[in-house]
Amino acid sequence: MVRNGLLAVLLVVPFVFAQEQVADRTAAGAKSVYVVAFRTPAHVRTSSPEVFHTAAADVRKILTDGKVLIVEDKERGFIENESQMSVASMAKLAGEAGAGSLLFVTVDRPTSKWIKLVLQAYDLDAKLLWEESVDSGMSAMSGASGYKKCFEKLNKKLPARIGGPGLPVSAS
Repeated sequence: MVRNGLLAVLLVVPFVFAQEQVADRTAAGAKSVYVVAFRTPAHVRTSSPEVFHTAAADVRKILTDGKVLIVEDKERGFIENESQMSVASMAKLAGEAGAGSLLFVTVDRPTSKWIKLVLQAYDLDAKLLWEESVDSGMSAMSGASGYKKCFEKLNKKLPARIGGPGLPVSAS
């Protein structure tokens, strides 16, 4: 009788712990965001990969400085590429990585600007939560000063989104 009780405890305890871990991961996922960066064909033609990767890293830095919880895919790391994916596919990857939302960052190089960033936040059903767009503006500046101007604008706009839908922050 005692042996049967002990056996039952040994079988039930791992199950309970597994359920708690799933609940913890689900709760953490709902409070995190998966970031994907896309480089447009215009940016590929007229700018450097370094500008693209730096822009993606700088967006993530603004988010982490604002205490936004960013999920990094253990298999893929941060996705930064030139191949466009559907929002549904990216939202699926976000869910698989354990995130509760997706932030899609598009880095573009329009004809009349040095750089343009479009940030779009989606839920895991691929429903758009919000969108922000910033660019270097139209002036006779260098690429470096255009980049700086674009990120100055982003640093003014993005903090208002932090802590809201799609950009959850840590509780601590």
